[in-house]
Amino acid sequence: MTAHVIPRFYRFFFTWLDPMIAFSGGLTDFVSPDFIVNSLVSKELRPELAVNPTYKFIFQQAGGAMFAAGFLSVALLRATNDLKIWKHVQAAILIMDFATLYSAWDTLRLQGRLMAGWRGEDWGTVGVTAFVTLLRIAFLAEVGFRPKPASRVNQRTML
Repeated sequence: MTAHVIPRFYRFFFTWLDPMIAFSGGLTDFVSPDFIVNSLVSKELRPELAVNPTYKFIFQQAGGAMFAAGFLSVALLRATNDLKIWKHVQAAILIMDFATLYSAWDTLRLQGRLMAGWRGEDWGTVGVTAFVTLLRIAFLAEVGFRPKPASRVNQRTML
């Protein structure tokens, strides 16, 4: 295992804040699918009063994925300093982020509510996801990391 110094900000964010976001999202998927739907589709645009109970399995599956992502962030990232493992975990969760952003864009597009017609709920949902997505991309690009020291091979060839 190669030890790397993960910058403190990333370590704190990805092992504390990101899992809390994931666990709260997963829990909401299970206990309040209406809240999830209302976060991107206003009640005025929905003919039904509540999410059809036979569709709750979709939210439960999404919630399970959120719980899994949160668990990996809490358990696996705290168990290793291996940058390669950290990057694999962040890349996998980044795929979920992209899917979330695409689905938000798609539903808002279908409603004819791109940007100008957004409500606070829309900004909150998309804003949090976009922020975390950008942070994940910055981590994968090693923004804020200390420069890597030259290897011994490079030092010898430079002499």
